Amino acid sequence: MDKRSDLASISFTLNRRDVTTSAAPADRLSSVLREQTGARDVKVGCDAGDCGACTVLIDGEAFCSCLVPAFRANGCHVETVAGLTSTDPLGQRLAAAFHDHGAAQCGICIPGMILSAAALLRANGAPTEAQIADALGGVLCRCTGYRKIIEAVSATATGAAPRPDTGIGIGAPVRRLDGLPKVTGAETFGDDVAKPGTLGIRVIRSPHPHAAFEIGDTQSFIARHPGLKAVLTASDVPGQNAFGVIPGFIDQPVFAPGVARFTGEAVAALVGRHEALTDAAVADFPVTWTPLDPLIDMDASLDARELLHPDRPCNIMCTGFVACGDAGAALQDADVVVEGRFDTAYVEHAYIEPEAGFAEPVGDRIEIHACTQAPVMDRDTVASVLGWPKERVRIVPTAAGGGFGSKLDVSVQPLLALAALKTGQPV
Repeated sequence: MDKRSDLASISFTLNRRDVTTSAAPADRLSSVLREQTGARDVKVGCDAGDCGACTVLIDGEAFCSCLVPAFRANGCHVETVAGLTSTDPLGQRLAAAFHDHGAAQCGICIPGMILSAAALLRANGAPTEAQIADALGGVLCRCTGYRKIIEAVSATATGAAPRPDTGIGIGAPVRRLDGLPKVTGAETFGDDVAKPGTLGIRVIRSPHPHAAFEIGDTQSFIARHPGLKAVLTASDVPGQNAFGVIPGFIDQPVFAPGVARFTGEAVAALVGRHEALTDAAVADFPVTWTPLDPLIDMDASLDARELLHPDRPCNIMCTGFVACGDAGAALQDADVVVEGRFDTAYVEHAYIEPEAGFAEPVGDRIEIHACTQAPVMDRDTVASVLGWPKERVRIVPTAAGGGFGSKLDVSVQPLLALAALKTGQPV
């Protein structure tokens, strides 16, 4: 089924230039802006209206473009941060203030922040701090704590002079060397760097916590879905079918070989043109599942008859030894004892930018552009998966839209490499 058969034309102005393109009724404005007009300064984090990274101005009002049907923009004026900061004096002042106050750290939220601030200041030139915080409340930031962002908006409103240059001594505030691209929307993250015409990947994942599976005739499946180029399974892994970044714990298969051991485990991947990677294609994929009893509690997991990994007896990842001294004696002998109650909140180190990237064959090597905090470990893992020497794998880190340690782990890199290797095309 070709889901693009219901395309219709839409016209709007984008950053003061006329744009005419096509969209289906269900297409998101964020997708149309990024994929059809090239507005990669519109960032996408959640596709659910929760993070606000995709905020744009439609006739001056801030909207999460991932929640806006593309046809909502028909006949309207749409502004993105690239247009605002290049042609609008208010946008330029906001960008300068964000840079001056250190308001941009990873930068993935900054387009939404600056656009929301612009909508506020156009309507209210002298907002209170509470009004600024309220106007920015629809855009999440995981890096800054919001303090510097609010200060930057306030400084723009009051016309405060830039901070004086206090030199380069210890403790002196300095402007980020990479700050300007972050405040103008020019920074490129993992989903911003793929070349035009690059193929996409759609991963087939287990809907069961524990299940055996069989994959049927993939060639007939590809023939039924024009635009698909390949199907990847465990049999397409030429090297070690396992990845990870910590030696001794490299045991997650790229694709499960016959048995899935958790909900969401990858069992196959579709590679093809983006319009072919539909929900209908996923639903039609020839896989037969046989659910098995899952290990759902500690006692069951310790039962050696059911092993997740054959080299992990009783499903124990690692063991250690903890020695405890006499805390009472230590307190009694201490020169000073301070007592108090201390509370801290649970904080998940989640980031706004989803892991993304693209890979392409370059000569006799594979080059992978991806958001990562560990390019050398990525290289080593991909080389192992491909069965190649390390020098034939090159990792090119993009900007990371938050990471906090989580992007040390391998995610899309092996999938991209295998797809580029099998198709011979950028993926």
